[in-house]
Amino acid sequence: MTYAEVAVNSAVTQTYHYHIPDRLQNKIQRGCLVRVGFGTAMQPAVVVALHDDLPPDLADITTKPISDLLHPEPVMTDAHVDLALWMSQAYLTSPGACLWLMLPPGITGKSTKQIHLHDENSEGRNETQQKILGALRETSPMTIPALRDVAGIKTVERVIKELEDIGAVEQVIVLSSPAVSAKTIRTVIRAIPEDEVVDALSQLKRAPKQTTVFAHIARHDYPLDMKELRETIDATHADLNALERKGLIQFGERITYRDSLADRDFIPTNALKLTDEQQHTLDKINKGWAGTFLLHGVTGSGKTEVYLQAMARVIKQGRQAIFLVPEIALTPQTIRRVAQRFPDKVALVHGSLSNRERYDTWRRAREGDIQVIVGTRSALFTPLPDVGLIVLDEEHDPSYKHSAGAMQAPFYHARAVAEKFAQLNRAKVILGSATPDVGTYYRAQRGTIKYLHLPNRIMGHRQRVQKQAKQRGVTLAYQALTDDAMTIGLPPVTIVDMRDELKVGNRSMFSRDLTYALKGVLERGEQAILFLNRRGQASYVFCRDCGYVLDCERCDSPMTYHRQGDMMRCHHCNHQQFAPDVCPNCQSDRIRFFGAGTQQVEQALKTAFPDVRTVRWDRDTADSPDLHETILARFADGHASVMVGTQMIAKGLDLPLVTLVGVISADPGLALPDFRARERAFQILTQVAGRAGRGILGGQVIIQTYQPAHPSIVMASDHDYEGFYELEIASRRELGYPPFRNLGRILVQDTHPIEAERTIQRLAEQVKHFIAKHYLTDTHLIGPAPCYFSRINRLYRWQLLVRSSDPTQVLQYIQPRKGVSIDIHPIDIL
Repeated sequence: MTYAEVAVNSAVTQTYHYHIPDRLQNKIQRGCLVRVGFGTAMQPAVVVALHDDLPPDLADITTKPISDLLHPEPVMTDAHVDLALWMSQAYLTSPGACLWLMLPPGITGKSTKQIHLHDENSEGRNETQQKILGALRETSPMTIPALRDVAGIKTVERVIKELEDIGAVEQVIVLSSPAVSAKTIRTVIRAIPEDEVVDALSQLKRAPKQTTVFAHIARHDYPLDMKELRETIDATHADLNALERKGLIQFGERITYRDSLADRDFIPTNALKLTDEQQHTLDKINKGWAGTFLLHGVTGSGKTEVYLQAMARVIKQGRQAIFLVPEIALTPQTIRRVAQRFPDKVALVHGSLSNRERYDTWRRAREGDIQVIVGTRSALFTPLPDVGLIVLDEEHDPSYKHSAGAMQAPFYHARAVAEKFAQLNRAKVILGSATPDVGTYYRAQRGTIKYLHLPNRIMGHRQRVQKQAKQRGVTLAYQALTDDAMTIGLPPVTIVDMRDELKVGNRSMFSRDLTYALKGVLERGEQAILFLNRRGQASYVFCRDCGYVLDCERCDSPMTYHRQGDMMRCHHCNHQQFAPDVCPNCQSDRIRFFGAGTQQVEQALKTAFPDVRTVRWDRDTADSPDLHETILARFADGHASVMVGTQMIAKGLDLPLVTLVGVISADPGLALPDFRARERAFQILTQVAGRAGRGILGGQVIIQTYQPAHPSIVMASDHDYEGFYELEIASRRELGYPPFRNLGRILVQDTHPIEAERTIQRLAEQVKHFIAKHYLTDTHLIGPAPCYFSRINRLYRWQLLVRSSDPTQVLQYIQPRKGVSIDIHPIDIL
């Protein structure tokens, strides 16, 4: 007998063995999607291994059979199965949850409870029971929602349980049909030989409309889309049905794909000539079979061109590539560059696509119709047959981590998963950034991964740059990098001490330096970016009489004012309410808005420069990829002079007309209780500064702050990554934080504050007992303590951090359950 070891999509942390019935012998393989009886329900499962015998510890059990094969071919490759099983161990989560990352949403259907009539002679004890039994005598089985409508009550489950107890009905849990399926379109084709077409047309001369329709169809030897046919020549159903009855045409169906890029036209481009630095970098990547490379290149150094040419080599070898970006906001610009280089070979994957689009992309990838996938972290799991290269652009970005909290496990980091997948698939990984993650740079310095450096900005080829400068009358500050390429230094950065502005009576959010620079940009017809690391009109509402701050009733964190709709909004749970006219605490009318948000910056800008054309880019103005692309295109095409935005404008944008970047306030986030706070501040300031001076006009950066001597600000202003790294790595070494020790996090969330605290204290005692029992002297606990954001969406939050060389060893015996999350290598400890 042959046995299948399977994983179901549930919280269980083990796999299960089923025997394969004769009718399914030789049909089930590793990676197949099957249906199994699990407990009292039918569940989908993925086959992770096949065995001739049961393991010794299971030799005496009676196994259940595999019920059915849900897909004729394996739904994932061996490498993807191996990757999921590794993730299950690395992130202490169920193998099923990891395997289901490899599948498109909706492919397996859901477990549905059906109610069957068990005893036709049974009589109900009350009117509600009689209604239910009467409905089941007419139609059995029925679903609970259907019976809820019949009974006219919401709590129908209690009544069904009563009927089940007396043997009148039976509850059966079945697996519903998949929510997604292939899209089919109706087609029509000529049904007679070509030499009979003339005679057929002569017989149709009394029906001129049918003659026109048939003549059009007869000219083609392939099936035509019926919908397009009706639109192009106004063919009606009656015309087509009449021709079909006469035997002149034949109806059919064709499977088609839903492609989010189908309506986009990309003009093909050729590979650019590389500089010596780029070519040397590419040569190192192309040598050898596999490995991880850190491509450390300043903003504008041409990292993307290196990515594209490395991808081209992989595609030429018959393999595929994955290009990851941290934010959906970056996908429009990235997909354009990649699709122009590889026309008709690219697909897009991110969480905002419809389930149907993701399903069809999954199908196309499995069938080998796609060579390049572009997308956010979930694109990593697209089932390409033979991935040869994975690129993580802006590899330092925290968006690559699927963090704990309200999200569903596994809490993986795309960087670590990409490296493991590349190892399994003998592929290469390129981690690209101008400000690499401190841990990544540390590995590169130690030689664990290969280090590549692009220290110079590339502004273009000499002739093109000189021609542009002549047209604009600009004196170039460029230098020759090679015979063809020109380079320019990173933009100069000015730090403005806002305390000095207050001393001279300037209470505007714009310093004198920034105001003067903005005036010059607008007069010269150039563009500027104003960056603020928060959204909304003001950061919080504050009463000057009693000190009351308006907090979210669900999260205990200050709500943010938004001018649109005069609303207060919580940026944790999205709770909204009207802004108060008087203080809810003391009824004073001296309640004011404090702090600055993007809306307030935009309003202040229009007050200072009434004719300025602005565009605002944050999560309030752009909550979909289409809106991201619209806003970026509007600014890039010159329809606005100033862009006001939050973090998304700091990432990877190439806007040659931007000559000024103004950081309204560099202070938010500097004092957060997170050992990565300084690193994140340095990265975001360096990245946003890199948006300036990417064209022939050059540029400058002005950083406003109340902490001008802060190391993150000073070193970002000097574009000094190496100096910042040395300072940060010394601090991490002294304090025992990553990359020298690893962290694990237990997060508890509960609607009751006391219960949340009790749970984390109990778990802390379990962990302490384990540490003492196994003499883990290198393991230390931080906490338990309330999280910095102590309540989010009505859930009180407590955490315990485990600092150890291997936190999985300590936390593997903690059972995740509702309200308890285990996060290995967390990047969010707030």
